[in-house]
Amino acid sequence: MILANQRAFLALIGFAEGTDREADPYRVCYGYRHTVADLRDHPAITGEWRGEKLPDHLCRNVGLSHGCVSTAAGRYQMIRPTWAGIKKRLRLPDFEAASQDRAALYLIDNCGALEDVHAGRIETAIAKCSREWASLPGNKAGQPQRRRDDLARVFAAAGGADAGLMKS
Repeated sequence: MILANQRAFLALIGFAEGTDREADPYRVCYGYRHTVADLRDHPAITGEWRGEKLPDHLCRNVGLSHGCVSTAAGRYQMIRPTWAGIKKRLRLPDFEAASQDRAALYLIDNCGALEDVHAGRIETAIAKCSREWASLPGNKAGQPQRRRDDLARVFAAAGGADAGLMKS
């Protein structure tokens, strides 16, 4: 069972990653040029999608060479190796919404932020999760980042209870 603050933080990540603006955020692939058809597994594992070439400056920012490819897919934009490891560890059956949600909660916990989410320390949770999601304030990948006050609004609108006011 996903608790209210967990669900709200998942909504915050979906908003930050831009996937929640699509009809089915669980089927979004990086670059928005492909929609996942087969949710039996990550689209880069099923072979349905090979990923999207990143701009050179983003490749450099994350220490990769010219022409690197992102395999970020799903509501939380998980790349193939991240998904494969979590799928194995959690024994997830597929790439359906419930599996993606469980995987995202695992990543949040792995960032040391799950207790902060439960307690409503959203600014702290965002800071801890920024190394995982490039769209969160504080990430160094060079992708556009969402403003903290917009994230706080999404969190509250999704039913989350913030322990304190977030700073802009």
